[in-house]
Amino acid sequence: MVVLPPKFIESQWLASTRPLILLDVEFKRAGYTTLMESLTHGQVTHKFKTLVRVVAAYPCQGKELHSLLTGDYCLRLTLEDPTARIHAYVHKDNAVSFFGGFLTLAALTRKMNRLLGVPEPEDDAEEGMAGGRNPPWIWCCLKSYRLDKYDPWGSRRYRIFGTEIRD
Repeated sequence: MVVLPPKFIESQWLASTRPLILLDVEFKRAGYTTLMESLTHGQVTHKFKTLVRVVAAYPCQGKELHSLLTGDYCLRLTLEDPTARIHAYVHKDNAVSFFGGFLTLAALTRKMNRLLGVPEPEDDAEEGMAGGRNPPWIWCCLKSYRLDKYDPWGSRRYRIFGTEIRD
């Protein structure tokens, strides 16, 4: 039995994965980091760029998302790559830039559906899919932070920043 090192597996996966270019990131020259590398990073707080899929969101309905842009709420996204799955938050101050401005309810819902891989109604009819999802692979910038200075590792969270969904 041949056991391949994790770096080889990740590099083969990265080479075979073609991300859907629907997001802009600030750190275009930053190196790629997996979620597991971030989870095992020596410091609690750090910034990195990663290639992930958004597999879940809360809230995910357009009406609730619209109040995110105007209220004091945050959006929780569940991100995954082949190495790990984490929750990352889009806070109010980053929500407007993440979604590309103050949008109508329909535009906000359309962007969220694209991010989650929900097929458009006309695409659904053409391909004969019955509600199947296929979240695209996206580049995004994340930073880790702590909620409690006395428990930095136990209170670590992730936040999306410097990332914008394009039309």
